[in-house]
Amino acid sequence: PMIDDITRQRILDTAQIVEVVGEFVQLKKRGANYVGLCPFHNEKTPSFSVSESKGIFKCFGCGKAGNVVNFLMEHEKISYADALRWLAQKYHIEVNEKPLTEEDIARQNERESILVATKFAYDFFVNQLHQTDEGKSSGISYLEKRGVRPDIAEKFGLGYSPLNNKAFSDFALKKGFQAEILQKAGLINKGNYDNFSGRIVFPIFNLSGNVVGFSGRRLSNDETIAKYFNTPDTEIFHKGKLLFGLFQSKKAIVEKDQCFLVEGNLDVLAMHQMGMENAVASLGTSLTVEQIQLIKRFSKNICLLYDGDNAGIKAAMRGIDLLLQEGLNVKVVLLPEKHDPDSFSKTVSDVEFRNYIHEHEQDFILFKTEILLKDTTKDPIKRGIAFKEIVKTISLIPDTLLRAIYIKETSKLLQVEESTLHQEIGSLLIQKKTGTSTYIKPQTIQPTTVPVPSYVEDFYVEELENEILRILLLYGNEIYAIEPNEDNTDENKISVAQAIIYDLLNDELEFKNLIYKQVFEILHQQLQSSGYCDTKILVYHENEQIREIVATLLSTPYYFGKISGQSYLLSKYFKRIGIYVKNEKEILHEIINQLLLRYKYKLLEIAVKDLYTKLEKAQVSEVENQLINEQLLKIQQLTMLISKISSRLNIVVR
Repeated sequence: PMIDDITRQRILDTAQIVEVVGEFVQLKKRGANYVGLCPFHNEKTPSFSVSESKGIFKCFGCGKAGNVVNFLMEHEKISYADALRWLAQKYHIEVNEKPLTEEDIARQNERESILVATKFAYDFFVNQLHQTDEGKSSGISYLEKRGVRPDIAEKFGLGYSPLNNKAFSDFALKKGFQAEILQKAGLINKGNYDNFSGRIVFPIFNLSGNVVGFSGRRLSNDETIAKYFNTPDTEIFHKGKLLFGLFQSKKAIVEKDQCFLVEGNLDVLAMHQMGMENAVASLGTSLTVEQIQLIKRFSKNICLLYDGDNAGIKAAMRGIDLLLQEGLNVKVVLLPEKHDPDSFSKTVSDVEFRNYIHEHEQDFILFKTEILLKDTTKDPIKRGIAFKEIVKTISLIPDTLLRAIYIKETSKLLQVEESTLHQEIGSLLIQKKTGTSTYIKPQTIQPTTVPVPSYVEDFYVEELENEILRILLLYGNEIYAIEPNEDNTDENKISVAQAIIYDLLNDELEFKNLIYKQVFEILHQQLQSSGYCDTKILVYHENEQIREIVATLLSTPYYFGKISGQSYLLSKYFKRIGIYVKNEKEILHEIINQLLLRYKYKLLEIAVKDLYTKLEKAQVSEVENQLINEQLLKIQQLTMLISKISSRLNIVVR
């Protein structure tokens, strides 16, 4: 049975987090919150905080955070429904449970059950590889033969599925897993036989680090069996939306500001083994928009690293247009024929491999032009087709200056007048539909800070996005300013949420962190519908990542924030010794203005750096002076804005 929504809401409204947590943790009042020793890890100094007003807990030691239901689920190791029943019993609320429909069961339990089953399979495969004779003789020996080091196998969580095609199925069923869930997880087939038997198993992680599927590589030479078998699409696994190795590579991709895209799982392992840890693979599918957007979160620079044979060339050609359309900077490296990164890495040293990439890295346009123009010298029809294909590719580049650079380079390569290319590309661009912003641009509230030009976009300032969100969540409903109405009959109170949200929307600025963006949009919707921000909806949101980030931000004290100032406790201490220091709430107007200015300052700083990089490239390519002057004008405009913001922030610009 399922607890109905009315009862569930009554339980959540009634439950007092301090009372509930107090049954398990000795809490002491400190300022506005309660503190105690964290029940989730061993500590001697209290770092576990409970906020009665916000209904959340947060441990600054181990990082666990959430609402009263999350606390019970984590502490008592019970389900969401059982945590609600526990609270209902404590607060004497009669629970009206209705029988679960098939739809309810599917929606509430299936995804969770598949996740649990997939994690169980992961542990089974890893154990089989390292702890069984068959795993060692077949799996480990294969990895050794392929030159995969033990630390790399451990880093990627490689496993082995035994030849006995009932080994996993029998073990899982014996442990209480339902055959239907194992089938829906893609682990066994309808006859309850294992899907990955006799294979080395590569687990596929999502960005949060959860195992959501597998890719199995056969060890036998039996050509009648597929070399690779991937988990079919499930509730938690969609191979077109995932990349092998991204979870392990994302940090290096950010550090290097480049991502290598390779074809196979073993290629990713080989790259990591050589210390080139910014590599991912596309799970045997043609590259998708969703996969490109995943990469773009970490870097806009991508290098396709493929085999130099026809198949590798075709794979590279397929991906280029899609990557350009999504605004990525594309390079291509073709390895010696019959070699992929894995096999090539076995024939050269790590240094030689890096040197080869450096020497053979081609800009996409040079690569594509050379390939398309091959053998077309005496065939004008083929040359015409190649010309149209190259023009179409250049037209996909969203950046005007970069497009001009490539038009100039292509003009030389094709020996065609630039004006002809401009004309062809122009006609293609006219045919394209113009997109519109997803945000509604507000008209009523004017920006509180310096406006940012519309061409400053797509830059990532996560640290300041985090701080803006913290202020929105903590103080969204506080009064930011009071303005008289036009007819002077009444006062118009502007809230903190209105001031911040409409200031950013007026400049058409969007958060780039996807979770922050979701929270921002929810707050914007609340503001539009009721004029009020309700953080409780976010604290109990169905998305676990949203719940966690909101709980963390609502628990972040002022002195952990990025804008200088003092916490409530420090302010209280200074008052006690005779020094008065304003706390965050008292200087909110100043803090918000500073925060928005710092956010825009950072965006403009990155934008100017980006423009200079493009300008250097344009000057090398001898692009028309008019386009170069346009970019110089943009740089001048942005530099003036930076100077204006600097004076307001008292920053010295060098």
